[in-house]
Amino acid sequence: MGAFEREAGMQAAIDAAGGVRPLARRLGVHASSISRMRRAPRDSLFALARAAGVEPETVRPDLADWIEAERRRGWMERARARFAISSGLDGASAKVSRKSGEAAVMDLLDLGLVVAAVRFAAGERGLTPAAVMTAPRGGAGGAPTPEQSARSLAMGLAVAVGRVSSETTAQILGVTRQAVDNAAERYLRARDGDDDAEDGRVIERGRLRKAKTADDSLWDAQRRFAAQLAGEGA
Repeated sequence: MGAFEREAGMQAAIDAAGGVRPLARRLGVHASSISRMRRAPRDSLFALARAAGVEPETVRPDLADWIEAERRRGWMERARARFAISSGLDGASAKVSRKSGEAAVMDLLDLGLVVAAVRFAAGERGLTPAAVMTAPRGGAGGAPTPEQSARSLAMGLAVAVGRVSSETTAQILGVTRQAVDNAAERYLRARDGDDDAEDGRVIERGRLRKAKTADDSLWDAQRRFAAQLAGEGA
């Protein structure tokens, strides 16, 4: 077996912390746990980087994309939590009537998040929330109307950022669950691009098409929406 060789990023974290023992003490683990580490584990990367006083990318540069995604996810979670507190809707529910006549219990926080997504999408497209809410269901063929396009964006944001279920989002907006699932899938694919592309092409529903790159404008819109949920934007 070859000699022990620690990765440069892990060594940089140890050096920044002032040695193995200081880093272990800050993490609340035995020094031997740190001394045996060749590289920082993914599940403790952020804690280790904070304890060392360095950026996670310094410790694991090979995980730069994952680190950025985790930062975005954490920011959106905090925005959702702040919205839950400021709105006073966390834990609140109400009975609503379905088309079948049956009563169902709806989480008012979910309702608030979907309404917030509709308002945001309407504002982004220069529309009124009412116009987005009452847009006709999309049919086969033809380009969507601005109202339908805004509603599709709202559905994507409600699911991706608000973490509202497709079923609940569909119930609130008066569309099918499949419509919400399709909108969320389109949103995520446009936002993130095609990660599974080979040679710049992707097979979709049995057909070969050119791979899409991540749409930074959607990421920017998502940041604005999250900031609005957190009470940091108008």
